[in-house]
Amino acid sequence: MIRRSARTALATAACGAVLAGGLAACGTVQQLNAADKVSKAFETFGSGKSFSAKLSVDATPAQIEAFGAATGEEIDKDSAAALAAVSLSVAFSADKPLKDIQPTKGSGNGAATAADPSVSASYTLTGKGGAPLLELRQVGGKAYARGDLAGFAKLVGENAAEVEGLAEGLPAALGNALKGQWVSFDAKALESTGGTGGAGGAATPAPTLDPKAAENLNASLKGILTRDLSFEDKGKQDGKERITVTAPARKLADDLLKAVEPLAKDIPNLAELPKSAPSKVPDRPLALDLYLDGGALSAVTFDLAQLEEKAGPGTPLPLRISFGHDTPAVQAPAGATELATEDINGLFGELAAAGGGAGGADGPAAPLTDAQIKELTRDGAMNEEQVRLYNSLGLGYQDIKDLADLKA
Repeated sequence: MIRRSARTALATAACGAVLAGGLAACGTVQQLNAADKVSKAFETFGSGKSFSAKLSVDATPAQIEAFGAATGEEIDKDSAAALAAVSLSVAFSADKPLKDIQPTKGSGNGAATAADPSVSASYTLTGKGGAPLLELRQVGGKAYARGDLAGFAKLVGENAAEVEGLAEGLPAALGNALKGQWVSFDAKALESTGGTGGAGGAATPAPTLDPKAAENLNASLKGILTRDLSFEDKGKQDGKERITVTAPARKLADDLLKAVEPLAKDIPNLAELPKSAPSKVPDRPLALDLYLDGGALSAVTFDLAQLEEKAGPGTPLPLRISFGHDTPAVQAPAGATELATEDINGLFGELAAAGGGAGGADGPAAPLTDAQIKELTRDGAMNEEQVRLYNSLGLGYQDIKDLADLKA
């Protein structure tokens, strides 16, 4: 039950972030004061040398349970507590403004562009009290990782002693990494591991857009955002300026699909996109609240109850993305144990052997058929290479479909 709730929450967060983020390019909304404030707030993104964002459900366990009861999706006590406690944070830092960072070409296998190695990044999944459950960092071309398998089990109401046995049989360093100790490895070694084996061979070159087509798309998006979005200044709330952005959900989705349709011939999988908004997209206005602090965007909130017709006014379920500007630079953790390439290969082997999906816990997932691969890449959320990689790591058709639904 928590799986469906979490997937819905994260997918909505992604949609909300894209909707809000598009305003950064919309310089024609100056006719409204509120829109002007929003446009200027997004212009500050990337002007500093560091940036952070935190995604969380801004509700109590009781509110989450009430939302489930109102919508017919029973959310048990443990799942509600987990959703209320968990958060996902990302942070980036560099020695120059982030907006000036240019992508660098990956290794010579035609892979898509990689991040500038001068940029440091961190990804942290936290639970109750802010305790880290999973941390990933990349600093100076080296990657660092650690997790708390027992803590994650407790968060979702499972027996910690049972899941700790999953670390047995792994190399010592990897087993310790699942118990909260840092390990480090060359990020390129991980990339090369992911690009071999059952991943479908060498990566396909990233598609490129004709400059004129990109210019036309940018103009179309500006026009759509100008026409479809409305802004209302709601005054101060907790010391922050609150501005509500409203858009007709189905019309906005239809307009965005029409804008990208001309690019279908140049970008793989775009041709599989629907010609109009799917029926699950509500045919009503949806609202997003933006909070500004000193002119900079500090948070975005979106009430998931807007997506559920059964949810009444008394059952809100707000999702929140908090932003930080000029945050402390991402640092390499001290005392990390270096992993050898064979350890990384061993980890992927263990994942494949223990994979779920059609293969179950006693073996790797069943290979995907051509029809299944076509279906999984239909909406463009994943390409064939990604699908084959997930399958080689032990994920079955349904598992990959769930990931694709989240990305979409």
